[in-house]
Amino acid sequence: EAISAKIEWGHLGFELVGDCENGKAAIEFLKENPVDVVLTDICMPYLDGMGLSKYIYENMPQTRIIIFSGYSDFEYAKQAIQYGVSEYLLKPILKEEFEEILEKMLERHFAMQKEQHEKEKTGDVIFEVENYIKENIESDLSLELLASVVHLNPSYLSRYFKESTGENLSNYVTRCKMEKAAWLLDNSEQKINEIMQQLGYQKSQHFAKIFREQYGVSPKEYKKGIRG
Repeated sequence: EAISAKIEWGHLGFELVGDCENGKAAIEFLKENPVDVVLTDICMPYLDGMGLSKYIYENMPQTRIIIFSGYSDFEYAKQAIQYGVSEYLLKPILKEEFEEILEKMLERHFAMQKEQHEKEKTGDVIFEVENYIKENIESDLSLELLASVVHLNPSYLSRYFKESTGENLSNYVTRCKMEKAAWLLDNSEQKINEIMQQLGYQKSQHFAKIFREQYGVSPKEYKKGIRG
């Protein structure tokens, strides 16, 4: 309470949403009210600050923890690191130092949110491309066509896909086509030439070469049940 009274939370970009008397009460509060940052003392009845930190670390990994302690003992600090505590502050707490820590924590929080947003955006683009390829596997899936689907420059999409998945986009298209070919060889009465043309290949030797590279046998051998 003494610390809360000193800090202008709104000015720093925070909102103080709760105040609990002990670690046990804090856990019950957190179950109903997820928060970004938890401030806790080491010494509390029923469940101390380390016990609370352990619970948060195991159940709410996105929540940041700041511990206030009167103990400079290395074992406490080591345990705090083990439980992912962001800051371990020794009393007495200086207002200026604490505000600076909160500001840095807020900056890190926004940076992580931005990074997460970018990852989600990347994931959406990759999912859309992969989904389009699988649903239109018999089409001519050129880089230009795929780029137009997700409204990106072709060269940018090619680089973006490689960086995100570790696989070249053209290789991914080929792999999906060969998987479809293998499925048709296994589950249909179609002739190899029909499957080849259905998937957009014109030369049987080229088709057989690519298929063998992926499955270790020719399409003819694969249809007979031979596996590489």
